[in-house]
Amino acid sequence: MTKRRRKNESAGGLEIFLPYQKKWLEDRSDLKIIEKNRRCGISWTDSADSVLDAAPAEGWSNTYYMSFNKDNCRQYIEDAGEWAKKLGYAVSEIEEKEEPLLEDPDKSITTFRITFSSGAEIMGLPGVSRSLRSKQGNVVIDEAAFFDDLESVMQAAKALVIWGGRIRVISTHNGDDNPFNLLIKDIKAGKETEWSLHRITFRESIEQGLFKRICLTQGKKWSEKAEKEFVERIYRIYANNPDEELDVIPRASGDRYFGRGLLDHATADEGACQIRRLECPDSFLHKGDGYKNREIEKFFNQEVRPLLGAAGGQVFGGNDFGRSGDLTTYWFAEEIGKTRLEARLVVELKNAPFEQQQLFNDLATDFLDERGTFGGLAVDSRGNGQQIGEHAMLRHPGAAIQVMETPAWYAKYGSDLHGLMESADFTVPDDETIKADFALVVLKNGIPTLPAVRTADRDLKGKRHGDGASAAMLCVCAWRECAADPAPTFTVAQKKDKNIWR
Repeated sequence: MTKRRRKNESAGGLEIFLPYQKKWLEDRSDLKIIEKNRRCGISWTDSADSVLDAAPAEGWSNTYYMSFNKDNCRQYIEDAGEWAKKLGYAVSEIEEKEEPLLEDPDKSITTFRITFSSGAEIMGLPGVSRSLRSKQGNVVIDEAAFFDDLESVMQAAKALVIWGGRIRVISTHNGDDNPFNLLIKDIKAGKETEWSLHRITFRESIEQGLFKRICLTQGKKWSEKAEKEFVERIYRIYANNPDEELDVIPRASGDRYFGRGLLDHATADEGACQIRRLECPDSFLHKGDGYKNREIEKFFNQEVRPLLGAAGGQVFGGNDFGRSGDLTTYWFAEEIGKTRLEARLVVELKNAPFEQQQLFNDLATDFLDERGTFGGLAVDSRGNGQQIGEHAMLRHPGAAIQVMETPAWYAKYGSDLHGLMESADFTVPDDETIKADFALVVLKNGIPTLPAVRTADRDLKGKRHGDGASAAMLCVCAWRECAADPAPTFTVAQKKDKNIWR
């Protein structure tokens, strides 16, 4: 490579760019697009392309990176800054700024920018068409399949091509009828002839050295056995949707209710929500009650109590019951300003006996009640969960409710949860396993439904059944039902004498 496209120097026996990354970097087409698997380093590679466009003293170009996610924008600009320093170019520190909209000065957008000595800039923008007003240069549209209005963004971006700009579209798939995939179809059918199309699957990226790069980065020794085990593990993790996430095959349209874009939009800040898990071996059931109860109390006091105690507002919870087949999952969220719920803690109990589950439920609800922060709890009371729900209801009348999850219930609280996530009034933890629970929910006859499908658990052995998504809906149910109805008050009346003549 010339100064413009520097030599792909080796690092630890590997070239800086893997073959598919190098192919993307060296494609100078005005319009190029890639359908890819997850986490294969294309955005990282593309940020180097932006630096090489911005750095020359003459003939430089601005680049405007767009994503549906602010964190993605920040990461891309950070990567570009690192590339600039590694390549020896003078560049400013990252500037985060609120900029007014030309068409509406009362509104603003958040931008991230680095500036080069050439005068060029690389800027991160929100994924809306108005962000490109008055801009000139190249446009990068990342995770395009998750944009709310990709068509309008594409139309705005195409205007920049007239004056020499380039458009680079990057994304994993998000459904067969998504505008991103419809564009891919048109390119393959010859209807869109100006585009250069790239494609990389998970297995192809592994064959071209991705796992070796991961080992190098993490300081681990590569081996064929380790690579084989890694591939098998990733496919187990994505067992609910490997075609779309790994094999770059878009999923049949119209079924997934909680899309990836929505889940990422609703993701809590780092550290805002914790996940705690207790897994009981089969032998645990046959231990003495004293031992079992002490283990539950130990888990609660060490892992759960401090986190529940950190919440200053009212705490609402959902309990999706399970015994040996499915998990029991608790979703605890803190009410913020009476208008939103922020996830604080997800507790997963695996293979816990009934009596110990009841004990855990008592410990959690009693603790919150004593602190005055117990807003309410909705318990999945179908089947064996009814005992837990009935006990909780009697222990905390009005604050704990039993729920029989029917299609009508899913229609009400599934759509309620969806709307809260859209308006950023409900958060979910940044956890791929939990998000996979939500991805399992589909629309059937217009009703959010959990199909009879099991996905891989965290240990890659057990199975999940959308446990986190169900617990989240129950949490919303508790918020709506318990917050509106105060706990009833009971008084003891004096017993009357049976002799009415006295």
